[in-house]
Amino acid sequence: MLAFVAFAVAMAVPSTRAQIVDAMRPLKDEVGNRLVPRRIGVMADQLGVRLGRGEGLPERFDGWLRRDYSGSPEDPWGNIYYLQTSRRDYTVGSMGPDGLQGTPDDITETRRFPGRR
Repeated sequence: MLAFVAFAVAMAVPSTRAQIVDAMRPLKDEVGNRLVPRRIGVMADQLGVRLGRGEGLPERFDGWLRRDYSGSPEDPWGNIYYLQTSRRDYTVGSMGPDGLQGTPDDITETRRFPGRR
């Protein structure tokens, strides 16, 4: 109980809070890097079911995430997952720890549209 109170007091002090948050960042990134691929796989599976039923991809992916996706619409770093499409496939992704799409730390999964080669 005393440790919890000490932690709460430390979090109330801005300079101490910043140090704690910085110290926790590597752990948060590691947890995110383990969780996000599974979440993206589930999203891609759910989109595959939609495509298999002939519904097509959602027009507004962020709206679909909030309304129909079975998990959180945000990755562990607070960013909304994204969807990119091409003629043959679609990619579900997270911008990763840096919060920038298209950088090496992105976590993505690409699937082919059913019936397309």
